[in-house]
Amino acid sequence: MKMAPAITSPNVNIRATPLTAEAFAPFGTVITSPLPPSTTTFPSTPPLGSAPANQGTALKYTNISPLTSTYRLAPSGAPAHPTMSMFSCFSRQLRPSINGHTFDVRVLERHPFTTQTFVPLSTPSNTKARSLIIVAPTLGSTPPPATSSGTPYFPQAKQGGPPDLKNLKAFMAEPGMGVTYGVGTWHAPMAVFGGGRVDFVVTQWVSGRGGEDCQEVEIPGGVEVWVDGEGARAKL
Repeated sequence: MKMAPAITSPNVNIRATPLTAEAFAPFGTVITSPLPPSTTTFPSTPPLGSAPANQGTALKYTNISPLTSTYRLAPSGAPAHPTMSMFSCFSRQLRPSINGHTFDVRVLERHPFTTQTFVPLSTPSNTKARSLIIVAPTLGSTPPPATSSGTPYFPQAKQGGPPDLKNLKAFMAEPGMGVTYGVGTWHAPMAVFGGGRVDFVVTQWVSGRGGEDCQEVEIPGGVEVWVDGEGARAKL
């Protein structure tokens, strides 16, 4: 994977907010159970959008998140295939600051021809761990919000554009919440806080061509994300 040159970063200070489907829609999809934790028996009437399955012992929800490839647009023309991997992410330390706790954004990456989905596994070690999701649009091509039908908008791959740091966003995901980054969405590597470990099952398309599978930029300094217990419900 070829590292792109470092980019000049403005002084950007933002506060992480709770992850919601509506707030994240310009960048991708939030994956979470549509059922409340209190639902532990099969409902008499299946909820809207679901269908009975497994001999009436399960509810099936289809198309909960896209697995999109635009590798047909890649310069190499190399074929791509869907893959599934796992990232075991260990809890990080935040830097104490006058704003509570601070995470310094040092690198952003994007996958210019594929969506990338992170689905957390439930394990005893991650019951309190939360994930910090940091995203940014491509400079000069801020994606529009979700369509009127509620379907998230995924911009086609854009070549050469750096991340728009002034429109960088940060979200804190509760345990059990996953995300799909849209095609070409700049994002920070997954960051876990609160102790323990989170194992993510990751699905995406790959062609084996480094610069087409993943692009990175280094951010020397000046971009800070503030994380506090009240604003993002983070337990640190």
